[in-house]
Amino acid sequence: MSFDGVMLRHVKEELEERLRGGRIQKVHQLDEATFLFSVRQQRTETLFLRFKGAEARLHLTQERHEKPYTPPMFCMLLRKHLEGGEIQAVRQQDNDRVLSFTVRTRMETGVKETRHVVMEFFGKDANLVLAKEDFTIIDALHRIAPFDERRTMVAGATYVWPEDKRIDPYREEDLAATLASLHSDNMWDYLGEIQGVSPQLIHEFFRRRKDKDPFEAFQEIIHEGVFEMKRNDKVRYASYAITHAAGETMRFPSPSALLDRVFSEKVRTHKERQRKDEIAGIVTKRRARIEERIEKLHAGLRKAEEYPLLQKRGELLLTYQSRVEKGDRHLECEDYETGETMRIEMDPKMSVVENATGYFERAKKQKKSIPHIKRRIIRSQREKEYLTLIASQLDEATLTELEEIRAELVREGYIRSKSESKKTRRQKASEPLSFIDETGTRILVGKNNDQNARITHELARAKDVWFHVKDAPGSHVVVKKGFPLEEATIRTAAQLAAHYSKMRLSSSVPVDYTEKKNIKKIPGRQPCFVTYKNHATIYIDPDADFIESLKKEDE
Repeated sequence: MSFDGVMLRHVKEELEERLRGGRIQKVHQLDEATFLFSVRQQRTETLFLRFKGAEARLHLTQERHEKPYTPPMFCMLLRKHLEGGEIQAVRQQDNDRVLSFTVRTRMETGVKETRHVVMEFFGKDANLVLAKEDFTIIDALHRIAPFDERRTMVAGATYVWPEDKRIDPYREEDLAATLASLHSDNMWDYLGEIQGVSPQLIHEFFRRRKDKDPFEAFQEIIHEGVFEMKRNDKVRYASYAITHAAGETMRFPSPSALLDRVFSEKVRTHKERQRKDEIAGIVTKRRARIEERIEKLHAGLRKAEEYPLLQKRGELLLTYQSRVEKGDRHLECEDYETGETMRIEMDPKMSVVENATGYFERAKKQKKSIPHIKRRIIRSQREKEYLTLIASQLDEATLTELEEIRAELVREGYIRSKSESKKTRRQKASEPLSFIDETGTRILVGKNNDQNARITHELARAKDVWFHVKDAPGSHVVVKKGFPLEEATIRTAAQLAAHYSKMRLSSSVPVDYTEKKNIKKIPGRQPCFVTYKNHATIYIDPDADFIESLKKEDE
């Protein structure tokens, strides 16, 4: 992990400058492992703390977080002891991943007391401890019983700082002696001797010591204070320039700005993956049920369309009733149309007339059911088409667009609506993609059904040109210009329509285009479903590199 003791040292220096002397105004617990402290110094700062696995960290944040309406018990305890208190000191334990706040607070009795907030960022063992002035533990986020092999973390026990016999790299003499004794290319040899450094830092050290003295290289790394994120096959971040790995580089003015960006992207990516999986699971399951329903409906339709045979059996029973004796279970007679022998099953408890009447009633019922079954098949096929369209929109959707797709599925009844807190903010609607082609023409692309309906029925003018892949789910594309269009504009719009569709991996994809005035909504269906006329068709080979090179309007 990159949130090591060196990164924590830089965060600590930033917090000393921006939080020391400030008052804790509010404490929020977002989930079982995440907290927000609102601290007022010269201005109000928000401190983000997380105590879970590889995500364990603390930093100032500019991100907005949804706060639970009812605080958990541990959060209420923190509020009781910390809110209104002044942060008097910020301390790091050597170069370990342990940080503590000393807070001077006024208790409910009016007496001022000192509290310690100890934060340990040890991955799966990360913990938050609230202690008195003498480090008697008041409570811990994760309690550890006295008979556990680990340090005791229960109320009444004395907090014990973690022991670490490795050297603190900020003590120059110890660092110089350790580096002089190590002549190894094994990363673990260094991790076993130097406190609070990550494998990434050691790899950076190996790279830099090729060009300079090892002690000088190590000192340069831990004191550099360059807050950098590098993105290639994975995202790396550090408090020094990352020279041992290639990739797109971004630099930030502070460790908090760096950590805020890195983890907000990770959280957003995780949420996108979760939401996509949720929606895809719902759509796949529902579509499978619809396909099964359509299959059964077609079987029922085939059976219902056999009503003339039932009618004929009733007629033959009446024609040959003289041949039927009491108790007969069937009648074999000649079909007057084909001349073939027909076997007609009968209920021996009923008379011939009653058996014939039964066949007539079944024939009438099946004939009457045919229009109803056909309507259900059409509705089911339309529902399957709608869900196929939803599925095609998931791959390219951002988190905001996924939330809109989910909200649409709630409206359509595919997802059960959950009651929302009054404090839940209404999310701003996402905007359709907007591109500028080589001729300077603006092209809009909808990425979900709401955006498709909006650009087609609200943003497009009567003379604007509308594009869509032929006979397949895909995005609506609107060229904000009327005919005649340059060939480059037609091909660009067709590329966009093919790329943002289910046909993106195909070749020679047909794309229809026509003026917006030729587009009509389909009554009784979602606004994104339309019919059109007076269209032309262009065949295009989707080119992902071309789409990537297109200029977006906001760039």
